[in-house]
Amino acid sequence: MALVVGMDIFDLVRQPNRILQDALVASQHRDVQRSDVVVVAIDEKTISALGAWAFRGAAHAELIDRISKDSPRAIGLDLLLTDSDAHSADDDKALAASLQQSGRVVLPMTMQTYYGANPRTVQPIRALATSANRLGLDRLPVDNDGVLRDIYLQEGLRDFELDHFSLAMLRVVDADRFSLHVPGSTKAEELSHAPPSGRWLDWRRSHKLIVPFAGPPGHFNRISYVDAISGLLPPGTFDGKYVLVGTTAAELGGLYEVPVAGDDTLMPGVEINANVLDSLLGRLEVTPAPLWLNASLNASAVLLALVGMAFLEPLFALFLAGSLALALLSASWAGFALLRLQFAPVAGVLGLGIVYTLWSWSRLNAATRYLIDASIHLRATASISQLPCDATRSSGDFLDRRIRALAQATRHLRDLHQLVSDSLNSLPDAKLVCDQQGRVRLANAAAAHYFNVASSEALRNMSAIELMRGVRSSESHEAVVTPDLLAQHPTTIAMSARDGDELDLLVKRAPSLNADGQHVGWILSLVDVSEMRQAQRQHEDAIHFLSHDMRAPQAAILTLLELDRHAPSAMSPSQFRERIGRHARKALSLSEGFIQLARARSQPYRLEVRNLAAILLECIDDTWEARRRSQVQVIVDSSSAAEAFCRVEPNLVARAIDNLLGNAIEHSPPHSTIICAVEQHQEGCAIRIQDQGPGIGKDKQAAIFEPFDRGGSARSRAHGAGLGLTFVKTVAARHGGRVVLESAVGSGCTFRFVLPASPGCCQRPCALPAPEELALDTL
Repeated sequence: MALVVGMDIFDLVRQPNRILQDALVASQHRDVQRSDVVVVAIDEKTISALGAWAFRGAAHAELIDRISKDSPRAIGLDLLLTDSDAHSADDDKALAASLQQSGRVVLPMTMQTYYGANPRTVQPIRALATSANRLGLDRLPVDNDGVLRDIYLQEGLRDFELDHFSLAMLRVVDADRFSLHVPGSTKAEELSHAPPSGRWLDWRRSHKLIVPFAGPPGHFNRISYVDAISGLLPPGTFDGKYVLVGTTAAELGGLYEVPVAGDDTLMPGVEINANVLDSLLGRLEVTPAPLWLNASLNASAVLLALVGMAFLEPLFALFLAGSLALALLSASWAGFALLRLQFAPVAGVLGLGIVYTLWSWSRLNAATRYLIDASIHLRATASISQLPCDATRSSGDFLDRRIRALAQATRHLRDLHQLVSDSLNSLPDAKLVCDQQGRVRLANAAAAHYFNVASSEALRNMSAIELMRGVRSSESHEAVVTPDLLAQHPTTIAMSARDGDELDLLVKRAPSLNADGQHVGWILSLVDVSEMRQAQRQHEDAIHFLSHDMRAPQAAILTLLELDRHAPSAMSPSQFRERIGRHARKALSLSEGFIQLARARSQPYRLEVRNLAAILLECIDDTWEARRRSQVQVIVDSSSAAEAFCRVEPNLVARAIDNLLGNAIEHSPPHSTIICAVEQHQEGCAIRIQDQGPGIGKDKQAAIFEPFDRGGSARSRAHGAGLGLTFVKTVAARHGGRVVLESAVGSGCTFRFVLPASPGCCQRPCALPAPEELALDTL
């Protein structure tokens, strides 16, 4: 910033600014066809036609007379008439008379400087000077690079300043014009000279005006001197015009390099005065922007670049620097074209280039240092340090070598990441890696399968709290993942849980740490232990069965034998045999039930397409003896389907139906009716068995399907180990179905044994015989 402001203050980039400003001036052409300024040129045509006559006072007098007839506003005779011709004294008198008669002619005067001497003004001969309307200083200063860009409207010795030649022509028409405000910069400049006498005479100049050139040389209307003096021009050619008379021929000199001139063309001084005069007439004043405005504009662009580069990546930083440089140039063009204000934006453009260069170097240096540190750090780790060095790729500059080393380490890290990812996906248990807020960052394929999503990528950025909302602790029945639990001290925790599908889970929560040992998240594991828990429960059931149910009848038999040995007369032989037989049959029944349950749980099923209606009829037929003994009637509902084909294991399904029928008969009061049917169900086909027993309360319905449960007091007449309904539930589940119970205390029970249907299930009602006929057929 200091460099940019310093370049503006000390004008260190003057020449680049001049080149840019010249280009802006050259781009602003304007139409001067209707301009009030006309140039009468002593050109090659005039010299060829008149020769030396073109420079005699008599010729000038004749020209002024002819121009004055058209009533011009002012005539500027831009020729230095400083010496009298001894051979043509009458010419000076004729010219002085013409000047006096016209009363609108302005003659030029100039300044001469000599080394070691005071500057002085050189005026026309006295007779001409006194006859002219006024004199104007015709001084066209060029810059140190030889280009004329601006003029001073007033300059001269201190307290004796003269108007510029163009300004003097305007004052011919209006002497008070610009009396209050002379165009151009008001800052006065002084050129000090120290003559040998020691007196100081200062040349003062002010009101610097940047010349807004209308176009390249020859842009203004030119009339040849010889045509004007010969009277060939139509009357009124110079009516109301400002006429400038001067030389344009190259051999006469007086040519200047200007911003609008080409490489091989120069502009005559008379045409430069025409440009100044036209700009003053049109008030096309161009002024340089003040220092504070230039410095502020340039510094603001650099400041914006500095702020932007603090946040942008290199490509956008380059775009920002280029855009700001273009904005500075565009602002300079707009200021010149719209406000006639000349800016100097080169300091800002150079500042932007320097800023981007220094910023790029700083970023490159930071990147190099990072590559060095990262390479050393990665090489220091155990896995990276084992990488072999590639000696064949050690060429290149310093940065290339560092980049290749880091690229090699990065490839190895990617391989390690792929290894970790493959290992994670190969785990059979669901794994979630989440941040401290529970947002999933990594998951494996088992997790995607458990949460029923397409892939593990779909789980990313999802909330583990929402995903595991249905997973609750087996002890407290609260969610195992909550915001409060995730905010706890990072420790490893394992707990038993169940989800919404009644799966037994082992949930493990372990903290995830970064390379610095800081806690950054959690690793959640969901292990499905349903089969293990089921095996554990079966093991406990077996122990319970062997230790209690099987031992009870055997202990009773031993007690009877011991009683018979010590007291033979305590009971009759028939009673003894009857009791021994009953306990033996009970033990055998318990053993058979346990074995059948074990087979139903573990043995492979051989499925066959069978008609459930036929299996139901066979099972009803097998219950004849139990119905007779319990005085219970079993009927088939008239709406029952005659065909209900399902893929089943016939023996196990038949035994399950036998258990349901036997359970209904056992718990039904005498002279009651059990209704059976095969019906359509939303999940397939169902065998419905409805009794009129005491019923089961809602709170105990789930328990009766557990092993060794006998239904409580509501089913006090139950005998056995309580494996019948467990067997039914197991067979239904192994077939992909289920058992549905509808009951209430005092309202009987309705069991539906639901199995998936095969084509043709439950198509038409069956024509079954009446209950009495069924009983006779069975008998």
